[in-house]
Amino acid sequence: MAEPEARVSYEFHGFRLDPQQRLLSGADGQPIALPPKVFETLLYFVERRGELLEKATLLKTLWPNVVVEENSLNQNISALRRILGESPGEHRFIVTEPGRGYRFVAAVKTVVAPGPSSSAPTSTASPSATTAAISSSPASRNSIAVLPFANLTGDPAKEYFSDGMAEELIYALARVPGLHVPSRTSSFAYKARNLDLRQIATDLHVGVVLEGSVRSAGERIRVTAQLIDAQSGYHLWAQTYDRKFDDLFALQDELAREIVRALRASLSGEAQGALPQAPPTHDVEAYNLYLQAVALFQAVQFPQAVELLQRALARDPHFARALALLASMRAQAFAVEISLPGTLAETQRDIELAMALGPDDFGPHAALGVLCCAQARWLEADAAFRNALARDTTGEPLLRSPWATYFTQSVGRIEQSLSQLLEIYRLAPAWLVNLMSVAATYQFLGRYAEGRQFMDLAIKLGLPRNFLFMSDAFAMEALHGGRHAEAAKHLVAALTPPLRDAGGEAAIESAFAALAGRDGYKSAIENLNQLRARVGAINLTTLSFRRFTLWYTLLGGLTEAYEVANQSLDTFARHGTVGTAWGFIWMREMLPFRQDPRFQDFAKRLRLFDYWNKYGPPDNCELKDGRIVCH
Repeated sequence: MAEPEARVSYEFHGFRLDPQQRLLSGADGQPIALPPKVFETLLYFVERRGELLEKATLLKTLWPNVVVEENSLNQNISALRRILGESPGEHRFIVTEPGRGYRFVAAVKTVVAPGPSSSAPTSTASPSATTAAISSSPASRNSIAVLPFANLTGDPAKEYFSDGMAEELIYALARVPGLHVPSRTSSFAYKARNLDLRQIATDLHVGVVLEGSVRSAGERIRVTAQLIDAQSGYHLWAQTYDRKFDDLFALQDELAREIVRALRASLSGEAQGALPQAPPTHDVEAYNLYLQAVALFQAVQFPQAVELLQRALARDPHFARALALLASMRAQAFAVEISLPGTLAETQRDIELAMALGPDDFGPHAALGVLCCAQARWLEADAAFRNALARDTTGEPLLRSPWATYFTQSVGRIEQSLSQLLEIYRLAPAWLVNLMSVAATYQFLGRYAEGRQFMDLAIKLGLPRNFLFMSDAFAMEALHGGRHAEAAKHLVAALTPPLRDAGGEAAIESAFAALAGRDGYKSAIENLNQLRARVGAINLTTLSFRRFTLWYTLLGGLTEAYEVANQSLDTFARHGTVGTAWGFIWMREMLPFRQDPRFQDFAKRLRLFDYWNKYGPPDNCELKDGRIVCH
């Protein structure tokens, strides 16, 4: 028997918003009648709280395929303010940005609870009945998931090409009006997993699945593709194409056109005329190099990917997608301390050129958001990510993930970050990276049981138990449960060779033994000091700096905690950045760190006041006389 489906609702200022029942309740639990468009407006605001929502975006989202005047939006907003009890001149819920749009500013709590029992199949990616809901209602044929194509060339090294064929179809089909297509990240999360296609379709909320294969012989390629109805499992269409490699772009156009034709009963006439589009480049070899670089990027082999992209751009300097990927990797490298050729100024230049070459591509804007986060340009980062979101047609998690972690967590909006990550989970329920981000964010909020469910799911779906960040998650859960020796064991297992060789095991065991006995803190702090001295700052990674800052704070060594945290900032400053791993300072366990007077200068070094002064303080904090006060 399937587990009951989980339900997500939102609470704010005594109100409770239930998206599944389309119901708003007041503090007394009584339902409040809302016109349909007003409800949709409120839900859109709540799910994107804190974000500046431009009027054009709201009109396009709330009235798709319909031309309405701005007055319709204004009436919706006015009705919503009256229903929520917001008096004229008040800004408890909605702030108007003159000439730009609106921002929902009320603090919102995301509530996840079991829903009613159901005989519908539970998603394979659902950790339990207490996680974000995945709809099991039948999806129509205007929604299609493109799965990775099978590599039947006999050469594992050509896997990149079969992946690239599927990715190009995603890219093309996502631009067909009225056709919903999950992102590459969402559908590729099922690669090499022997799952029923109907279950994958349920997870990704689609009615049709496309799968295929690629063979090659000399200069010729053979592509087989088939459309499958997700409910019945029946084939809707199948075709085999035999072409020269030089005809690749024409083949991709033909394949996309045939897919749209096969789905024509569910699509509008406008969709029928949406294909074909211009190829990403007219140089097939440059495209081949780009596909290889994408595969290396996915494997986090940035230096090798950069070299291939540079070769591709040497063949076609106006290859927008190659330039956007190069800029994205450089921005990520500055954020997480990966050494790549190129300066900050060169990366900014590449991003701007990629924007000019591909104005409708979200990639360069997302890259700019990452780069701005790394440089503590928080206001610019906010704008860049919103611009990227406005251009995204597939719900790409690779855009939303850095927004939720690099930006939203760093500025102290952990509840909002959790909502963003749960939305990514809805879009890509089998993406392992996000599962760990959700687990960590639940832990930041002190909700360890919910975090454990996502940790268990990540392991179930293939993430090794000794994965780097998994060790920290297990350690924090054990510490929260009073299992100090177990917590130390998890951290010892994840020690880097320099820390292990310098006596890290003994120092960590000493620290957690002190926490267990609630004494011996001074000795444990000294052991950590000696460990740091032996290993030297040059051998401390970003994660090591974070761990030491947390350990010192837990032991009451705030002087040492600030010494390490500032040392981390000094390390990044040598490259003109501040890094991106600052969400951890908002953990509940880090409250003493935030309440220490030195936090004011630390927050100024991170330039966080720039954002707070414009958009308000972080969760559980207030601004007083130019200072941040955390509770």
